[in-house]
Amino acid sequence: MEFFLSSMAVLLVAALIVFLILPRIGASVLVGLSIVLLLGCLYSHYTLFSSEYRFSTWQERLKWYGPFVMYGAVVVTVIMYLGYLVKGSPDALPTTNLAEAKNNTVVGVINNTAKATNDVVNNAIKNTNEAANQIANSMGLNGNNKVNNKSNNILSNLGGILNTPKRNNLNRL
Repeated sequence: MEFFLSSMAVLLVAALIVFLILPRIGASVLVGLSIVLLLGCLYSHYTLFSSEYRFSTWQERLKWYGPFVMYGAVVVTVIMYLGYLVKGSPDALPTTNLAEAKNNTVVGVINNTAKATNDVVNNAIKNTNEAANQIANSMGLNGNNKVNNKSNNILSNLGGILNTPKRNNLNRL
């Protein structure tokens, strides 16, 4: 019982700190505090397990491969950088325009899926509103909960966005 009560007290204090104090502290203070706590935990861990680190020998054979791994990483990085310089910046999207193909099945499937999903979401919202209105009316609360479904047509533009690789298509949403 004594472990239960002390654990509950620690949990209660931690919950109070998390929900009441931490949200009021700025992000830079939280980052600094987390770095200090991380360094403190690393120091505590190292002092607690220092003998195990000293007597551990299984990784002694791996230290001979360290220079080769580092040189290999540097060579791969240089090769990738040279490839970047020669080729130029890689395009985020393919240069082919999907809108040029009039009967593109991928765009058709995306548009149909987006339309079907949009219809399902709109019907679910409509049915939920009708059920909430019926419950409110039966309780005498005069339920007139109307939702404007124009804002729910986000998915209908998905196929149009995927048609062209231009970045400014995100403004359509």
